[in-house]
Amino acid sequence: ISVPIGLAGAIVMTQIQARARSAYYLIVVSPVLTPGIIIGISTVVFWRQFTGQTGTRFLYDGVILTVLGQASFISAYCMLIILARLQRFDRAQEEAALDLGATYPQVFRHILLPFLKPALASAAVLAFLSSFENYNTTTFSILSDKTLTTVLAGRVRQGSTPAISALAVMIVAATIVGAIAYELYKRRADALAARRQRAAQIEEEAELSGTPA
Repeated sequence: ISVPIGLAGAIVMTQIQARARSAYYLIVVSPVLTPGIIIGISTVVFWRQFTGQTGTRFLYDGVILTVLGQASFISAYCMLIILARLQRFDRAQEEAALDLGATYPQVFRHILLPFLKPALASAAVLAFLSSFENYNTTTFSILSDKTLTTVLAGRVRQGSTPAISALAVMIVAATIVGAIAYELYKRRADALAARRQRAAQIEEEAELSGTPA
């Protein structure tokens, strides 16, 4: 949920007038500066009153409130990551596609999204890690339900057990494996791009010299 919200926020940031960007940026980034305890309590208070007045009490659920509370500030992190990538995007590609008859959804799907794919993947990883380690917001908004984070916090207060140590080892191992896998994938992609670039240079040199590649 945080990634598409952050994507929408980043696109709006690049589309609005320059005078309004400062105020818009302050509004969308303000949840990052708000303590998690305040976000958790305000989420519970607001949705309790909202669902009571609208007759949608089924939405007043710990899991739903936690998702809403965490997404309110994690989406700001995602927006900043996507915005950093979006600022390097060449708008001439969109204009060329529109001139060739493409619609705005087609431009978004076939041009903008492929360019933002690395930023979207990074934002998704950051969103997962931020949600996983978040405790202050979750402990208030989860109500009577539980998450892995709140359970671990409760176990730690009662005293460390071998189960917690084993889970910590698994989390660290999964993190290391993921980092190594990403590094290998990145090196393979860089090597493939270098070979393609080299092949293109050889072909261009062959064309200039008039000899077959």
